[in-house]
Amino acid sequence: MGTNMYPSASFLGHDNDASITALPIEELIKKAYGIAGVFPEHKYKIVNKLQEMKHICGMTEDGVNDAPAFKKVDIGIAMADDTDAVWSAPYIVLTEPGLSIIISAVLTNRAIFQRMNNYTIYAVSITIRIMFELCLLFSSGSLIFHHLWF
Repeated sequence: MGTNMYPSASFLGHDNDASITALPIEELIKKAYGIAGVFPEHKYKIVNKLQEMKHICGMTEDGVNDAPAFKKVDIGIAMADDTDAVWSAPYIVLTEPGLSIIISAVLTNRAIFQRMNNYTIYAVSITIRIMFELCLLFSSGSLIFHHLWF
């Protein structure tokens, strides 16, 4: 996950490291790859700060106590074994346990997008080809018609 993993005490100003405590919370959140030992109220504050900084925020939830932060995020991801209260709010519901299904969903979406992109390029090129052939046909036809008529 990276090396910038911070304990929740860093965000509350209780960390022993002076270099971390001197940084504003916005800077800590931007630098962090992960935050350990966070309580639900901290999650809500972190989501709120990220949204104030105009970031799109997503999270997975592990229980009802995370509901306030989970309802506030832009993209909520419910896990297969979450409670019914969690399943009422998310944008994405994972039906299999674990996060590996997200990777397969992203790969499938990329394949679908690539197919749509290829089809669009194909359709535009066929349309241009047909228009070119029609123009060529009409221009050569008018020359032949003009030659025969006059």
